[in-house]
Amino acid sequence: MLSRFGALPTEARARDMKARDYLWCLAQELLDREEALEGLCPACRARALEERCPVCGRETGRDEGMANPAFDLARFEALKGGGAD
Repeated sequence: MLSRFGALPTEARARDMKARDYLWCLAQELLDREEALEGLCPACRARALEERCPVCGRETGRDEGMANPAFDLARFEALKGGGAD
């Protein structure tokens, strides 16, 4: 968060920040991002949400969020009801 504002941890303004100040800054960053995405057309919004390499800009092939390759959907569906087999 400090790098976003160009502040060093040793500066008075950084030392004076409380946990709530960091939380507030983070919340504002998230709201600003949402607002920027809302201003885009659906195609550009989808492109903006794609995971991209920070160096070359190519797609990384990952979806937004985390996917667990070990997750067994069939087993989950079978156990979801809570009934014993």
